[in-house]
Amino acid sequence: MYDLLIKNGTVVTHEGCGQWDVAVKDGKIAAVGSRGTFADAETQEVLDAADLLVMPGLIDPHVHIMHPFRDRFAADDFYSATVAAACGGDTMVLDFAIQWDKSMDLSETAEHRKRQFEEGAVIDYAFHACPTISEMETVEQVPKLIEAGVPSFKLYMTYSKQGRMSDDGVIYEVLRQTAEKGGIAGVHAENDAMCLFNTELYRRNGWNSPHYFPLCKGNLVEAEAVNRVVYMNRAAGGNLYIFHLTTEESLEVVREARARGERVTAETCVHYLVLNADCYDRPDGANFICSPPLRSPEDTEALWNGIRQGLISVVSSDHCGFTKELKALGNNEFAGTPNGLPGIELRLPVLYTAGVKSGKISVSKLVEILSTNAARTFGMYPQKGTIACGSDADLVLVDTKQVKTISPEVLHSPVDWSPYDGMELCGFARTVLSRGKFVVRNGEFCGERGAGRFVSRTIDR
Repeated sequence: MYDLLIKNGTVVTHEGCGQWDVAVKDGKIAAVGSRGTFADAETQEVLDAADLLVMPGLIDPHVHIMHPFRDRFAADDFYSATVAAACGGDTMVLDFAIQWDKSMDLSETAEHRKRQFEEGAVIDYAFHACPTISEMETVEQVPKLIEAGVPSFKLYMTYSKQGRMSDDGVIYEVLRQTAEKGGIAGVHAENDAMCLFNTELYRRNGWNSPHYFPLCKGNLVEAEAVNRVVYMNRAAGGNLYIFHLTTEESLEVVREARARGERVTAETCVHYLVLNADCYDRPDGANFICSPPLRSPEDTEALWNGIRQGLISVVSSDHCGFTKELKALGNNEFAGTPNGLPGIELRLPVLYTAGVKSGKISVSKLVEILSTNAARTFGMYPQKGTIACGSDADLVLVDTKQVKTISPEVLHSPVDWSPYDGMELCGFARTVLSRGKFVVRNGEFCGERGAGRFVSRTIDR
């Protein structure tokens, strides 16, 4: 007997689509067969997926839960954020173990983040280790974390004044160590000196409003940092991941590196694909402050081309749930406004609507950029990211016909606004299973607090 049979749906993987039925047993995918292969009598429960797409559970590899700003935090906690993620079709998220408390070493920081997730997460989770101390002791932590199942790292190339930046010496050595031990080094790529100089220049000239933000952090600020870290990665023989790539110039650097056979993986985020710098001229333009900034329509089109060409492998949310009240603390000046956009629940419908429905990408490419490539890049494949015998029964059934107009009222987050408010979207998750258990059923959350598990990961050398 199977525990569950999902029949009559269109199964979508990164390899294509088919009219297949999926059988689940003990939290795993037990069998996949052509439609009608399995008899209803062979299973305890039958789920009719007629007119629905059946996809592997989505993986968001870039979220910031309870992110701090001054003495405050973003609105969502580990329970509410993962509820929203699950309702958006996610069955796993990757957050960051940022070394805010410099009295704790990087391994202790990771254990602290793990305990925070354990208390509330409703879906599976992992995190990237994020050092903030540029000392030899930080580098010495890398093998220990890899052995503990945390083989991915994020290093900030900016935010020196916030105490978050890693210097180039540490970045190079983490690139070298992860390549040697089996891991991946990711970066937030912006030139810190340019950021600081431009911010002071704009402040002195009274250019403080959100309109000036994408000018202060122009394309060069990102592209130079991407070029520099790609060069370091080449010298280190490393495995590099570029978080939230936004510019056409940066994409060209990635194109050249990959043509040379270098291991460089690029990610962009949903908002860079559907929004542009015009948002900063809106009355609520300060809400859209995020780093890197929203860019030009030309950059947006270059990013879509990068996805189609396989140069951009992953699309994340970079969710950071600051409320309108917290955004207003900057007094409409970009330098004092907390950076980040909420979006953990809307990757799927935004990209289905703007990507698949518009004809920009196929539905298989959608699965690739929202699930499979993240699993491959960060060491969960084929446990996660595909529909195959033996994989975790992480599945999302997608209704492509239902249309919703986005507002806080239709979402499951405590954040009181969305950058996609007012958009008409389709392609919503109707049912979501995490390791064979329902967490969303017919659009309603039905999961359990603390049911998510830490996923130990292994990345090939």
